[in-house]
Amino acid sequence: MTTDVVTVSEHTPVAVALGLFKKHNIHHLPVLSPEKALIGIVSPADFLKLPDNGAGMHLVKEIMTSHVAKLEPTDTVRTAANLFCMNKFHALPVIEDGKLAGILTTLDLVRLIDQEEIRLEDYA
Repeated sequence: MTTDVVTVSEHTPVAVALGLFKKHNIHHLPVLSPEKALIGIVSPADFLKLPDNGAGMHLVKEIMTSHVAKLEPTDTVRTAANLFCMNKFHALPVIEDGKLAGILTTLDLVRLIDQEEIRLEDYA
């Protein structure tokens, strides 16, 4: 999981969020309340909800997904994988004590699998 997460508030202009995607080369932006509680998430597909592709004076709250599936730090990799598969998600925020602790993406799982030792007998 990534713990140094770039976030926005619901009052962040959509144009600023677009800039953060490009600047940090990311695909998901958790949306936090002033108390730092998770209230939503924004992905590139959410920008398609806007008739002008975000060029206007829109705020993140207009496009964010507010019902977000989440993980706890004690959840297993299998739990995360099941959530990814069942829901076709690509990112899951990790919440600890009501606050954002990190974000787990499908790329994180691929990297984990890639670290497994390769045995020649697996290719027989």
